[in-house]
Amino acid sequence: MSEAKETNSKILLELIFVTGISVFLFSFIPSLVWLYEILSLSYLLIERRIRHRSFESLGLKYHGIIADLKANLPIIVLVAVGIQLVVIIGSYWLWSPLFFRFKDRVAYLQTHFSSFTPSILFLIFIGVATLVEELIFRGFVQERVSWFYNDSIAIIMGALLMTLFHFSPGELSVIMADLFFVFLDSSLYGLIYLRSRNVFVAWTAHLLADLVGLSLLWII
Repeated sequence: MSEAKETNSKILLELIFVTGISVFLFSFIPSLVWLYEILSLSYLLIERRIRHRSFESLGLKYHGIIADLKANLPIIVLVAVGIQLVVIIGSYWLWSPLFFRFKDRVAYLQTHFSSFTPSILFLIFIGVATLVEELIFRGFVQERVSWFYNDSIAIIMGALLMTLFHFSPGELSVIMADLFFVFLDSSLYGLIYLRSRNVFVAWTAHLLADLVGLSLLWII
């Protein structure tokens, strides 16, 4: 086996191992999901240093970001505004159990921030959380899977893992609807990443989607 093939095999095994461990732990203690995400992020940063990868190889690129944002603007508006309006307002009028499931997430934030009001701390929390997710599910999972399989599979794998880590107990039909919309959003973030190969562009869409969705819940 050549050195390049051996390295590729190691990378694939490492990807499977790290994500597998995270999923395994999540199945037992889902409340510590942030810890499992940090595990994947830590591996990504350590592996970058050991193998002398640039930050650009992780999708962290500043060059051309404005052009990438413009090129992906229709998708960003769709996922950040269009889908949030349809899902939040639609569930409010047509399916209250789903709407209140979303409201429970706001209650979770209220528990940690005492009140759901605009603040520097709140914005920092949302910004860091969404950036970490994009680094893991796009810069790590989707990017690495695309090294071995086609882009469609890579997008789906990143979206499926992100969807899994948003699971929480409840009524089955409501859970499935909730996870479907998480998967839809995540797939669009994946499409944006595919088109730009820039985590910051996908992160912009993710951050805006979360802020618009949370603002709608607060207003309603």
